[in-house]
Amino acid sequence: MITKPLSSWGAKPAIVAGFVLALIVLAYWPVMRAGFVWDDVTDFQKMSWLTYGDEWKHYIFKDFNFWSSYFRPLVVALFTAQVRLFNSQPAPMHVVSLCMHLIDTLLVGLLAWLSATAASRHSRQRVILLACSMLLYGLHPILIESVTWIGCQFDLMATMFMLLGLLANQLIRSKTLRAATIGLLFFLAACCKESAAAFPLILVFHDWAMSSTGDLRTGIRAFLDRHWQTFVAFLAAGLMYLAFRHWALGQLLQPTGSDAPSAFGRFQEVCFLYLHYWRTLFVPMPGMSPIHPIDMAPFAVATPGSLLVDILAIAMVLGALYFAVARRSVLACIVMVVTAALLPVLHIIPSGFDTSLYHERYVITGLAAACAMLPRLRLGLAADQRERTVLLASRAAAFLAVIWLAAAVVSIRTTIPMWSSNIELWQWALTVNPESADAMNNLLSAYINRKDYRDADALLEKISATHVECAYCMLNAANMALEKNDATAASRYLEEVRTSREVVASKTLFGLYLQTTGEMLLQKNNVPDAIEVLRGAIKVAPDNSQSYILLALALARQGHSSEARSIGETGVAMQPASRRPIVQKALDDQLSQLAPQTK
Repeated sequence: MITKPLSSWGAKPAIVAGFVLALIVLAYWPVMRAGFVWDDVTDFQKMSWLTYGDEWKHYIFKDFNFWSSYFRPLVVALFTAQVRLFNSQPAPMHVVSLCMHLIDTLLVGLLAWLSATAASRHSRQRVILLACSMLLYGLHPILIESVTWIGCQFDLMATMFMLLGLLANQLIRSKTLRAATIGLLFFLAACCKESAAAFPLILVFHDWAMSSTGDLRTGIRAFLDRHWQTFVAFLAAGLMYLAFRHWALGQLLQPTGSDAPSAFGRFQEVCFLYLHYWRTLFVPMPGMSPIHPIDMAPFAVATPGSLLVDILAIAMVLGALYFAVARRSVLACIVMVVTAALLPVLHIIPSGFDTSLYHERYVITGLAAACAMLPRLRLGLAADQRERTVLLASRAAAFLAVIWLAAAVVSIRTTIPMWSSNIELWQWALTVNPESADAMNNLLSAYINRKDYRDADALLEKISATHVECAYCMLNAANMALEKNDATAASRYLEEVRTSREVVASKTLFGLYLQTTGEMLLQKNNVPDAIEVLRGAIKVAPDNSQSYILLALALARQGHSSEARSIGETGVAMQPASRRPIVQKALDDQLSQLAPQTK
């Protein structure tokens, strides 16, 4: 039932593939010393949804990280296994991410080998093309974010299943078995990340480029005959996924408003994003940052520059589509594969989830499929030109490859430190985006977590001077004031949070606001009000362990020692396993100090 196009895979390609993987490991080795950043700090250390009891069974399907429209059960289940197996330590989780990247790179290599074989390359060329495809994907600087940020395991695993689907399409001869396997892998990829919706189109253009040449009508008939069962499997798997998603979330999509002021503005936004992602594939480093907040109002206005972008984007897509279908151009098929992979992230369907207009990690699947197809490319030269031109081209390519490889490794090594801790990450983000409220808030939070109050105060002065509206910044400022036992200053910052527009729109912010308000009331010895507010905080955000611990201390002050002990133990149990003894001892010490006051 399975063909043997990999039968020529011998010792030499295996050694070359192993060498490439070892080089990738060496390039990314500093990531082993990296910590948790961004959402990882909340998801794997602060919040209890993956660490406390059996709550993970709920959060793999719904509400993880307060996401109301994201459905990624497979990777959330993997996160659960990791945080429990590794006691919420970052190093082994980074190892998992790196291993997933290595697997994806190997799958790219296997697909590249099949492409080279289909193109009738001789053995030496196949080995060279295998190495080039794996190196281009494995060390491409645009994937630094995907490999070094643990939260990107969503992208790594979804790409893995889609690459396995492309591999199954090439290796399995039986139409029924091939269709069932591809349908299953499509379903699994979708359960990792919603962007897997692009996989059917990716497979169509990938397979079209791999199939034999012929006239258009004959080619389409042969293609449909080969794949009609696969299309049925895609449809069945898609319907199963949608039913599964609706069962878990109670909805398929959450309605969101559009940031673009008009349909024309949306169109220009899509064109801008499309060309931008292509730019990052060829020139990745300029402008690289964890966030990309861009004012979208200019998209509503036609300018010579924006119209040129629109024309180039449309011409690129329509031209590639024509040459891919009518001429069966491999280069055009590669362009269409990347285009298909980008469709879910071009904001064709409005999304208000992220303040950033784009992210580097979104190109991972398109880059993988494109690298796997590169060995199919050939120079169309006459016989008398071919030998001399190929010789010159190979020498030039070898020189450029060495330069690119050195630059890629340098880029990886210089960028990994900026993803290694929250302070470095958000200092970098704020340098690139000096007016970003998100960058300011995350950097302020990182300073406070490290108890670097001098830099935190300096940043707060900068925020005030720039008049940036940032409710989370004020909440962090209130928490810092409480750590300094300055309840008056905390109350002033909390009043700014209370009157902000964000606190009404964000359940997360509202829960944290109630928690911090409860702590402030405790410092002011207003225990009855603190208890009431903290109970409200738990009701709004039942997974925030700190609210339980604060409520336990408040109840102990009122003499309710038994209830205080019970609620405090609930809060401690929500902490990661590695932190529970520390938090338990601190709570016990505080409750012991309050014991003479209990009755």
